[in-house]
Amino acid sequence: MALLFDHIIVLMLENRSFDHVFGYLGIGDGIPAGGVTNALKPGVAGSQSFTTQKGGDFVAVGQGPSHSLKQTNVQLFGKTKPTAGDVAQGPTLAGFVASFNTALAYDLKRAPTTTELQQVMNAFDPVQLPVLSTLAKNFVLCDRWFADVPGPTMPNRAFVHAATSQGYTYNAGWKPKFTCQTIYDRINADPNRTWRVYSHDEDDVHELYPDLDKDTTNHVQFEGNFAADVAGDKLASYSFITPAFIGSAQHPVNSMHAPADVRPAEKLVADVYCALRAAPDVWKKTLLIVVFDEHGGYQDHVAPPAAVSPDGIPGRLDESYLVPFDFDRLGLRVPAILVSPWFPAAVDSTVYSHSTIPGSVIDAFQLRGGFLTQRDAQAAKLTQTYLVDDGTHVWRDQTPDVVVPVQPESLDAMQRELLDGTVNLDPHPVQRNTLRTQDIQDPAQAKAFMRTQYAKHMEHFLAAKAGPAGPGPGPGGLGALSTDRSIPSTAVSPARVSDLRRREPKRSNVRP
Repeated sequence: MALLFDHIIVLMLENRSFDHVFGYLGIGDGIPAGGVTNALKPGVAGSQSFTTQKGGDFVAVGQGPSHSLKQTNVQLFGKTKPTAGDVAQGPTLAGFVASFNTALAYDLKRAPTTTELQQVMNAFDPVQLPVLSTLAKNFVLCDRWFADVPGPTMPNRAFVHAATSQGYTYNAGWKPKFTCQTIYDRINADPNRTWRVYSHDEDDVHELYPDLDKDTTNHVQFEGNFAADVAGDKLASYSFITPAFIGSAQHPVNSMHAPADVRPAEKLVADVYCALRAAPDVWKKTLLIVVFDEHGGYQDHVAPPAAVSPDGIPGRLDESYLVPFDFDRLGLRVPAILVSPWFPAAVDSTVYSHSTIPGSVIDAFQLRGGFLTQRDAQAAKLTQTYLVDDGTHVWRDQTPDVVVPVQPESLDAMQRELLDGTVNLDPHPVQRNTLRTQDIQDPAQAKAFMRTQYAKHMEHFLAAKAGPAGPGPGPGGLGALSTDRSIPSTAVSPARVSDLRRREPKRSNVRP
């Protein structure tokens, strides 16, 4: 069959649900009128409730929402081990706040505030994500694209490459060495097809599939190679782009993985789109798929459907924290956009999953060996609607410009030194650790952190200085001060000083 495209590019970003990114876009199955509400304690009368709000947070509090299988089960069913009856009855999708509360209490070592918990229910205003919003409105937005596993990154990325994670439902320290066939093995069997992975740091194809026949031409850095390959008409038949998971002052994290700032990922999407748009001859024969690996623990209101087990391998239980899973249901919805001027702006509500990608490539390219597993064999394909040249597609000469949002500024060496130094002002010894500041790249975040540290220090100093006589170091003998239960603020609060003075001594940890 004649194909519309010679090249398919997949850019997989990280950890955002459909509602979280596109809930207020105005097209597709976004957040319903009136919003979606979760209770802090689902099913408990009078429990504090949280309703979706327009306006997402560029940077997440703590490490962001949990997205392990156990916590995704809580988000879906309200329990870590749903029964067969729970699954048959269907998820309530009422546990996002409850799950986030558990994750944040662990990250922050204190009870989360209402404002912090609200983050998991917030959804971005389209103006906050101008690149993704522009592409979604002008090309094909898929509003029923689901992760293959209701769990974290590694198993979901495995499904993009191989339509199975061979029983893994967790990241497993990225140590698994999969023995299954991949989409790249299928391409290798066709002398007329090629593949290439563009990475920034992590390269999961190289890391997870040691038996895959590959060489240096298959694995290259994104910077300095992708744009050159597009401009020189040297794209492979199938390309996979992984974002940067580790940031630096010059190149911030651009994966959208919480808690990192989401705006560098917008720039990455724009860089890929603009490189293609600047090469019209290549653009005419290239499909770009922008998709996210999993929901990242963020709220979504659409229940994931059932699915076929890819290979009959059950979820592993070799670690004490793992829970049973039969790979018979999908993960939550994620944003997905099919970008090509051959397509008019549209919303596609077909149920897709990540296995749609290898299944569609194998189907369209007629690759030897056939489908990889039952999952990609049965997944809905993009072939007939989007990949086959049936004479009905009309090229659009006018495509939208994209406006990259203002990027978070980086810190220079001196600013980094000053930022790191303020951890030593913390009244609580456990908090005097520069691990707290290593992920801060934005000067605005750094300033807020430093002001908070100085405010906490001054509040405890003043409380100790004027506190009641008693055992312990410092003027006035107040040796019991702790930040365990205090709410951070960038300004000194007399009320908090008074509260600290009234606290019972526990241990000597004040830093006068």
